[in-house]
Amino acid sequence: MTDSVSGEIQGGVQDPEASAGPVPKNLRHLREKERAQGILLRRLFAEQEHGLRQSYADWIIRVLGAQLFVADVIFVVFAWAGRDWELPSGVIEVWLAATVIQIVGVVAIVTRHLFPSRDRGEARA
Repeated sequence: MTDSVSGEIQGGVQDPEASAGPVPKNLRHLREKERAQGILLRRLFAEQEHGLRQSYADWIIRVLGAQLFVADVIFVVFAWAGRDWELPSGVIEVWLAATVIQIVGVVAIVTRHLFPSRDRGEARA
């Protein structure tokens, strides 16, 4: 058998360089250029994703801090308005506990989705 027939029989496609002649200079390192471009694009995507995650994290911290501050201010204003904390202690405990649980829950959920587990192999983009 000839080389071209044996290459096709063995399941491989013929080497384009062998049948097409010399490869132009600008196409000689095309695979390496494509691989380098893929690496560059993945790095740029990772940098953009990191910036977006940082922005989300900063805003979440600000919003949740403001929410906790507002809950505390409402209690202080309520006390100074002459009510003298005549609320049952259970109401105050539930309100503060709900605020803390909401903050912890939001932070936990957002953190879980911003920083997924990397145990499953390569990070997904």
